[in-house]
Amino acid sequence: MGCGASSECSNVTYVNGKPTFAGDEITKGFEKDNGLLFRIVNRKKKQWAYYNDTTQYEMHVMVTFNEDCDIKALGKTKLEQQENGEWVASVVVYPCETEMFIEGRVNGFKSKMDALPLSEEYRQRQAEKEK
Repeated sequence: MGCGASSECSNVTYVNGKPTFAGDEITKGFEKDNGLLFRIVNRKKKQWAYYNDTTQYEMHVMVTFNEDCDIKALGKTKLEQQENGEWVASVVVYPCETEMFIEGRVNGFKSKMDALPLSEEYRQRQAEKEK
């Protein structure tokens, strides 16, 4: 899972652009290539964002937070509380885009990230932009 849940990456290299959110902790999402997807944490603001540094994948991010976390969803992120009290936040990050994720106090989490081929929905959206 990249550089680990709480370590900082000083060797991050973006190849297809740059995130639109600045943070003091950047974690690679994958071991492959440069990391492909990056979790960016701004500790002072207590905010997280994800940046997709690919041109050919949409990243499906799902993070399960412990029940004693005090968080709220940002941007397009969906946040749901499970029966066991845990919180599940999810968002899709499209190529070369940054998505704001959550804000608040985090006390333990598990991440699941999938790089999937671009959806038809995304392709149609891009085609509309080009018209």
